[in-house]
Amino acid sequence: MSIFATRKNTFARNIGKMKLFSGVKGKLKYGFLLYLCTLFIFFVDFVVSVFTSNVSAHMDVLSWGYFVIASLGHAALFALLLQIVFYIPFALLLRRRFVATIIYATMTLSTQIVLILDMYVFDLYKFHINGFVLELLFGGAATEIFVFDWTLYLSFIVIVLFFAYLPIQLSVIISKRYYEKLKPSKIRKICILLVFCIVASHLVYMVAHAQKQYSIQKSATVLPLFFPLTSNTLLSKWGLVKTDELDKVSYRKTSSDIQYPVNPLVLSDSIPQYNVVYLVIDSWNPTTLDSIVAPNIVSFAKRGHTFMNHMSSHCGTRGGIFGLFFGVSLTYEQEFYMEQKSPVLVDRLLQLGYHFEMFPSANFASPPLDKIVFKAVPDVRTKAKGDSPMERDKDITNGFIDFIDNRTDDKPFFSFVFYDLPHAMVMPKDSLTEFLPSWDAPYYIKLHNGMDRTPFFNLYKNCVHQTDILVGKVLDALEKKGLLENTIIVVTGDHGQEFNENQKNYWGHGSNYSKWQLQVPFIVYYPGIDEGKVFNHTTTHYDISPSIMSHFFGIKNPSSDYSMGYDLWDDTDRYPHVVGNNVEYGFVLHDLILTTGHSGRMDIFDLDMNEVPRSRINVQELNEAIAKKNMFYKK
Repeated sequence: MSIFATRKNTFARNIGKMKLFSGVKGKLKYGFLLYLCTLFIFFVDFVVSVFTSNVSAHMDVLSWGYFVIASLGHAALFALLLQIVFYIPFALLLRRRFVATIIYATMTLSTQIVLILDMYVFDLYKFHINGFVLELLFGGAATEIFVFDWTLYLSFIVIVLFFAYLPIQLSVIISKRYYEKLKPSKIRKICILLVFCIVASHLVYMVAHAQKQYSIQKSATVLPLFFPLTSNTLLSKWGLVKTDELDKVSYRKTSSDIQYPVNPLVLSDSIPQYNVVYLVIDSWNPTTLDSIVAPNIVSFAKRGHTFMNHMSSHCGTRGGIFGLFFGVSLTYEQEFYMEQKSPVLVDRLLQLGYHFEMFPSANFASPPLDKIVFKAVPDVRTKAKGDSPMERDKDITNGFIDFIDNRTDDKPFFSFVFYDLPHAMVMPKDSLTEFLPSWDAPYYIKLHNGMDRTPFFNLYKNCVHQTDILVGKVLDALEKKGLLENTIIVVTGDHGQEFNENQKNYWGHGSNYSKWQLQVPFIVYYPGIDEGKVFNHTTTHYDISPSIMSHFFGIKNPSSDYSMGYDLWDDTDRYPHVVGNNVEYGFVLHDLILTTGHSGRMDIFDLDMNEVPRSRINVQELNEAIAKKNMFYKK
């Protein structure tokens, strides 16, 4: 082979390598521009969320500057994850970037849809989509727990089209047209800027947390999956920590081990064999307990005792039912689940040979009450029959009536009948509408702070009214069977339901610990009761189990051995009232509501949900609240 031919072959190979390198380089430049477009889309999402959630009302110039930097940095991380996982590997492995673009665009579209959903969730409830919310939305029980009108689906499709699909399509077009104009120097400068934003977002937050700079901390709550750094210990060495009396308060548990009950139960043999029936209405606003909306329940209340200031243990079903049965806050759920703890009330009734029959309208799978509250109960019914909340509520009503009509033994029984219609707020089109004007479905997308709530609230009242009719059938059946002579009956809600009563744009439940999301009606009846009494002192869900246990099932222990509550008829001060879960818990005090979050920030509100300064907190009362929260950890 001639020298000329050898040189020609070498030159050809070098040209091939250059083309290959040029192809990879082009794909990466194209991917980088696609990354920047995606970053910008996510950044716009975060900014829009500030305004829709009204967080901007609490922000000043300093917090706005921080928020822009933090949003850019957080959007950069979101987009970088998509780029690394769904573009770069496919772009390098495949000859054509078309396939990599399709994969990346599809995953970006999915992420954008989730972020849009998150904006709505954060606007209504002031928290982000989390594992529990995703379980509800996409779990098998989702269609039973949430019922949406077709117009809501149509609106969401339009929003996704204009704010997700079209922007991503535009990003692809821009990237194709302009990626070749990207110079390495510009890429370096942009990367340096984004790294600066990421690092600064955490360092500035760390100092803001140490300095009690509230507006910066508040602005950071808008960003989903944002877990900023905090390091008061390090910054205190540099003299950057601003301290006050509250910083001396210790939130630590005395132990990681629980003791529930604290002492062995002391039992009495002389007890009546009363049946127990819990009639629980999901999301029950206390203002609907009147003779027009709920005539059957009001009529029955005159035969028992009514407690006018009764608070649930949580603003959601999981914590509300947990506190109702265990007598303690949801902060213990993880430990109780790991140690296979069952409520003392349930264990005692099983010990006494009670027959359990559960009648849930919505599926017990979400939340999994059958595995937490009723784990010791065999053959728990977990769902009702029917394609709508109304049908399922009718099914559990008929199921309970059939049960008491066809009992084949003389065993005392415990029944839990759990109605869902006021939570779902979907009325069948052929149902009689008592309260007008009324929506025919919950149009969540229409909710805002300045709207007239009347048609929405009337929809809710119509649902409560229908539930009252079903509860009336249950009460009538108990009376006709002569069971009122030997049955304890509890009528209450798992938690409240807010309709913007405080004019802070809070709707529904699960977003705060105000009166409107915690307070529920509470009525108790038992054989021989002194009828028609009304009590105005504060009571809570924590009181119910110890009251029933001590009065009717022979438990001599003080309630503090197995509950955070007291005897229902004892007017002992219930404050501080512990609420929340093990990650985000709170305390309702006499005139304040305190909430804590994963980022270490404490939010402080008055009882009308107006934010107030830290100086309003009584340190002694806060210490009492923490001690109450931790009372079942071993000393």
